[in-house]
Amino acid sequence: MYNEIAMGTKTERLNLRLTRAQDTTLRRAAEAKGVPVSDYVLSHAVQAAESELADRRVFVVDEASWSLLQEALDQPPRRALELRRLLSEPTVLDRE
Repeated sequence: MYNEIAMGTKTERLNLRLTRAQDTTLRRAAEAKGVPVSDYVLSHAVQAAESELADRRVFVVDEASWSLLQEALDQPPRRALELRRLLSEPTVLDRE
């Protein structure tokens, strides 16, 4: 996520007030990750905001689309042979 944020053109500003302990914690964490403090804070704040908003999204469809969706969900699942083969093979954790 750090690369996504670093690559975009930043035109907006956000100011925060924080305690000395909060500042120290954020600076130490950013240093441990090897990134600037502002990039560290921004990436984690955006990630938390996206997570917070994820289950608040509403999808509105017309009656015909809703019926099609319901029909599709009522169908039995398709067999995914490639997935079955993949899941039956040993993983890197199983290998010695």
